[in-house]
Amino acid sequence: MIDISEIAGFEVRLNESGFLEFGEGVLSPHPEARKRQDAVDVLLYSEQAGPDTLYLMYRGTGLEKDRISMINAGLRYDITVIIPGKIGFEYVKTVGHYHPQAPGSSYTYPEVYQVLHGKAHFLMQKGGHISGEVEDFVVADFDKGDILLIPPHYAHVTVNPGSEPLVIANWIAKDCSSVYEPIRARKGMAYYDVEYKGQSIFMPNDTYSEHPKPRLEKPRDFPEVGLYRGKSIYGSWQDGADLGFLVKPHLYESLWDGVQGKSG
Repeated sequence: MIDISEIAGFEVRLNESGFLEFGEGVLSPHPEARKRQDAVDVLLYSEQAGPDTLYLMYRGTGLEKDRISMINAGLRYDITVIIPGKIGFEYVKTVGHYHPQAPGSSYTYPEVYQVLHGKAHFLMQKGGHISGEVEDFVVADFDKGDILLIPPHYAHVTVNPGSEPLVIANWIAKDCSSVYEPIRARKGMAYYDVEYKGQSIFMPNDTYSEHPKPRLEKPRDFPEVGLYRGKSIYGSWQDGADLGFLVKPHLYESLWDGVQGKSG
C-alpha cells in the first residue's frame, strides 16, 4: 500500500492491485478503465502483446466538503493510475487528445497536471491535427511533485516509462470534454515513446508530414497562479491558487505567453 495523501491533498492510497483506496470524507468515483483494445488505433505495435488494462481514471474526486466549491468554480479534480509495462517496445501510455475551444474564447481549454507517484513522460504537440504539420513537440520528463501546464491548442499524452505505477492528478474545467479523434486518425502523436537498449527514445510517426525535434520541458513553479512543485495542486487550490485560467483561458494571455515561450 502506497500512501499518496500528502501530495494528493486528501487521504488516498494506492493498493497492491493498482487501485486507489480513498479515505473517509473523500469523493470516491468508480474508476473508468482504458483497455489495450481501446488504444489499438494509437499504438505503434498494435499487434504485439501487452497489459490488458492500461490505466484507470478516477474523475471528480476531492473532499466531500469541497464539492460545491469545485462546482461553483467550474472545476474538476481527477486522479489517473497508469500501469507499468510495454506493448511491444512502446511504453504504456494514455490514448491522447486535444481539448475543445472554451466558450467565448479563441483558446482551447488548458489543463494542469501533477505527478503523485512514479515517473512520467508528458508529451505535448501543437498543430498536426489537420495538415499533419506539427509546430511544436514537447517532452516533459517529470517526477513526484512536478507540475505541468498544458497550454491552449496543445494535444497531450502521458507515458509511464517506469517500473511501478504512475499516479497523476489533474485540474480541468468540468465542462471540458476530450477530443480523441484527431489523434486516433493519425495513429497517435507525432512521436512514439519506446524503449531501446534500456533507454527511452522517440520514434517519428510517419502519418505526420512534419516532425520538429522534441524539446525538453523542465519542471518549474507557476507563482503567477499560485502553483509550486512539491506542493499539492489540490491543497494549493484550497489555499487560494488562481485556477480561473482553466475555465477562462482568454483572460490569462500573459500566462500562455510565458508557458509557450518556455516550451515553444
